[in-house]
Amino acid sequence: MPWTSNISTSSAPERGRLRRAALRLVGLGAAIALGAYSGLHLFLPLAATALAWWVGARALRGTRRLILPAAAVQVGHLLWLTFGQVVTGTLDAGVIDLVILTVGVAWLVARPGLAPTVLLTLYQAWALVSNGTALASATPGTLAHRALLVHVVWRLLALVLMWRAYARCRRARDASAPA
Repeated sequence: MPWTSNISTSSAPERGRLRRAALRLVGLGAAIALGAYSGLHLFLPLAATALAWWVGARALRGTRRLILPAAAVQVGHLLWLTFGQVVTGTLDAGVIDLVILTVGVAWLVARPGLAPTVLLTLYQAWALVSNGTALASATPGTLAHRALLVHVVWRLLALVLMWRAYARCRRARDASAPA
């Protein structure tokens, strides 16, 4: 096949662009599938994340802007969790989630670094295991299954984006350090 030889001889930057484009298409497909399955359960955290991103884009300056994706996803999740507590009218063990997430994200935004990233990673990993266990026992198609799936996806996004932001902040700090 003639097109395969073009791929093998393409430059590394070109292969990188193609790989990123393919990943974006896979991500878009996964997002569409998640939205089709989860419906309103995706809309609330997605809208809250978009709002947090919009506010953060106007409030964060300099290298703090590097944490915007990680902070926005977690603030969006926090707003969704808070909405759930308010709507149900119950203040239960879920309040601990709100406190840890609020303190962790505030710390991450105020002083991006390893310590708040580790705190939020420990929290998100614990919550991911908890949500993943509940998801595994929920009946597919139920409201609980749809909501738990979105929780799991948001927690995975938070973990990936946090460590990506940490690496970018570290590179920016190292680049600006005197030689």
